[in-house]
Amino acid sequence: MQKFDLGFDYRNFHFVGIGGVNMSALAEVLFLAGYSVSGSDKADSPLVAHLRGLGINVSIGHDAANLPDSAEVVVYNAAVPAKNPEMAAARARGLKFLERPALLGLLMRNYSSAICVAGTHGKTTTTSMLAEIFMAAEADPTVMNGGVLPAMGGTMRIGGNRKYFIAEACEYHDSFLQFHPFIGIILNIEMDHSDYFGNEAGLRASFRKFAELIPPDGLLIINHEIHEIHEIVDGLDCQVLTYGEERLGFSLNVPGEHNISNAKAAILAARFCGLDEGKIAHALQGFTGALRRFERKGRFNDAEIIDDYAHHPTEVSATLQAAKSLNPARIWAIFQPHTPGRTAEFLDEFAESLRIADEVLILDIYKPAGREEDESPIHAKDLAAKIPQSRYIPSFEAAAKHLAEHLAPGDMAITMGAGDVHKVAEMLLE
Repeated sequence: MQKFDLGFDYRNFHFVGIGGVNMSALAEVLFLAGYSVSGSDKADSPLVAHLRGLGINVSIGHDAANLPDSAEVVVYNAAVPAKNPEMAAARARGLKFLERPALLGLLMRNYSSAICVAGTHGKTTTTSMLAEIFMAAEADPTVMNGGVLPAMGGTMRIGGNRKYFIAEACEYHDSFLQFHPFIGIILNIEMDHSDYFGNEAGLRASFRKFAELIPPDGLLIINHEIHEIHEIVDGLDCQVLTYGEERLGFSLNVPGEHNISNAKAAILAARFCGLDEGKIAHALQGFTGALRRFERKGRFNDAEIIDDYAHHPTEVSATLQAAKSLNPARIWAIFQPHTPGRTAEFLDEFAESLRIADEVLILDIYKPAGREEDESPIHAKDLAAKIPQSRYIPSFEAAAKHLAEHLAPGDMAITMGAGDVHKVAEMLLE
């Protein structure tokens, strides 16, 4: 695999937080292209083990000694605190810094047709659909996904050419403004990440700037149901295609209206690239989703156990409505709120979404490293108090025990959240 034109001649990269889904993918791409790569992370994980299996040196724990003498570029993400000892050592040595999305954008410039999937919800599922469609059409894409796609055997795929690059485009911290989309997809725009954007106007302005990145011969695919869509599309240089209520004549194997909408966006992108209609249809019909996106984990007492990444009220509602369409006897929602700030901001909306379920278990709020050091006084009990059919459960073990005692044949239990709530399903099935 030939090296990339990154705009500089450095060849030695060190990743701080290399075990993350996106960071590990970037590290692997550079390593396989012949660059020297090292990294560190706070704990071992399957992704760390995979990188070590390739021959990449990964240190556990953060220490200035982890930074190789040969390091020239330090790659990091927004979750890495400024006081990180490896970052401090790199600053003292005058090394070059690249935030993760900046590196992704530099890689993207090496491909003639980058497809960037943006939106508050549905990015991983739509990226996964595109990956399967382009693989089925033998278009040999490079893919950077936010979740594990079984068909790729992981979160990424490296294509044999420099044509199609398919990637999620996250709006948080304006990350996607460092990308180079030839085809941009905007699935939806709903208020999120208020800790960064402040208000909806700031969020929408960021999506408008993303759309403006698309060149005149490129394409924006956008959901026509987006509020005041003209603010996003008016005056753009590129072609614009909207989608929404039309029926495109394809069948899907994953439930939910939100997945129908995601599929429409993927189909339009594939058609613009001239892919075969039959192969598009075949790929979508066989699509079963990425891991943690309505992922079927198994059965317990003849009840189906599902795991889902939903961590925004709209996502929670979409997941539970999709479950409802399958007509289970009862729907159990096992919800782990994600960050104190998000929980406080959307407390009433979360309560309304979770009321769709018949039974609700609320777990403690997940607090990811590097986020919201000034804690909100909100507690998971505050959310449970707003949902009549819910109860607060203080531990994963207690949640698994409660489910084991109460799940009945025909029920469906769904663990939901962006943290580690999937462990409840795994404990139950073990």
